[in-house]
Amino acid sequence: MKILKSFKLFFLSTIVFCFSNVAFSEDESSYWSGYLGARFGYSYNENSCMNTNITCDKDGAGYGIFAGYDINPRIALELSFNDIGDSVAKYPAMNLDGKLSEIDLAVKLSYPLYKQTRIYGKFGAAYWTGEVTGGPVKLDDSGVSPLIGAGVEFPFANNWTARLEYQYIHQVGNDQMGESNPNFLGVSLVWNFAPRKHNVPVVIAPVAVVATPLPVAAPEPQSVIKLPEPPVKEQRVVVDEQLGGPLFDFDKATIRNTAAIDSVVNLLMQTPSLHVSIIGHTDARGNANYNQRLSETRANAVAEYLRSKGVASDRIKVTGVGEEQSVADNQTEEGRAKNRRVEFVISDTKTP
Repeated sequence: MKILKSFKLFFLSTIVFCFSNVAFSEDESSYWSGYLGARFGYSYNENSCMNTNITCDKDGAGYGIFAGYDINPRIALELSFNDIGDSVAKYPAMNLDGKLSEIDLAVKLSYPLYKQTRIYGKFGAAYWTGEVTGGPVKLDDSGVSPLIGAGVEFPFANNWTARLEYQYIHQVGNDQMGESNPNFLGVSLVWNFAPRKHNVPVVIAPVAVVATPLPVAAPEPQSVIKLPEPPVKEQRVVVDEQLGGPLFDFDKATIRNTAAIDSVVNLLMQTPSLHVSIIGHTDARGNANYNQRLSETRANAVAEYLRSKGVASDRIKVTGVGEEQSVADNQTEEGRAKNRRVEFVISDTKTP
């Protein structure tokens, strides 16, 4: 019980903290998505036995499943179903067995603590059903009661999050059944539809492009034999999620960050003799054939943006190579961010 009282105090401080900071903002790129989860832990039905009991067992295992949606990094809406534990009591005349379950809808308020670790508080309403049986007694009831909770959550893999949480429901059951207060303390495993990577606010700036002066052939005397000109050096510009910010949303091919490629557009418009080869890359997550198609679609989207700015189609070549040309470790989020990139190869020679 001391543990449950400590978590009640933790809940109150968490709710106050989350409410006081809910107006602040952070990057929302991985928090506009849904999630599914399961919980398991310790359940204690406070006040579930009458004072005339000989023995009373009101604690046990509790479990449940839930689904939710992150409206933004701070606010989520969560629906859950829980078995909130049984109570068994022995009285002078009979033994009684009580069962409780509930469905609840709650608002979840989160606040980042350190890196990807977050605390949260939640409040809502629980629709409960209860039954007490034993000897000639059979009672059942249902109703709605207020619910509060708090916890800590942290991602431990790409789409997986773990939680330690406490939940309290106030006055479940009627006078005959006994108005108990179910407490739950447990752990949860959550699968998120979008990766829960560490989000650092991105300041988007145009990618610096240093133009290498192209060699200009000097007039030659008629008596001098013309020698082959040396090849022109290529200029290569890379835009990945670390250098220029993500060009595309997760698993999408619509450009969200045109500022990262406008410097390339400016160079091509200022020097009409230049040609560009656009090469799309992905990380190695998912099916290789799908990644190949995604890289081609994204490269074509970039090419279409260049055309919309006035770069002629015959100056543009588009290639998608999927996950085949990784430059970093696909086993880490940092490496995958480097592999999700678009390369521009610029020269004064048209690529066949």
